Amino acid sequence: MPDLSDTDVHLEFNFEGGIAIEGIINRIHAPLIVEEIKFRLPLEGRTALVRNEMQITLGISKGNAKPTNEVKRGDIAYMPLGDALCIYLDDGHTYSQVNVLGKVTSDVSRINSLRGVRRGSMVHIKTL
Repeated sequence: MPDLSDTDVHLEFNFEGGIAIEGIINRIHAPLIVEEIKFRLPLEGRTALVRNEMQITLGISKGNAKPTNEVKRGDIAYMPLGDALCIYLDDGHTYSQVNVLGKVTSDVSRINSLRGVRRGSMVHIKTL
């Protein structure tokens, strides 16, 4: 495994049904949001595939840090409006502003597998 900087938080998302995805979020993008997520790990949430984004309800109630409406396939972002961590399955323009925190590091085929996750399924998120 490559060396991670002290600003990186390496995550593993384990979805109901056996789908696992890895990603990295970085404190530089939104220090308070990333620290709150890290503090609460491991955590569980419910999933919802909305348009081309996998939303995972967090319950951290944070605001915007560096908001944007532009996302790329594989981005991991925090959406204050829904208090959710989102994984983007395609490039796009979001309905509400999000804070991009990092990227999925797993193979692209893993991102596509998220389309099969049932709405309301549980996901377990932990550090690696």
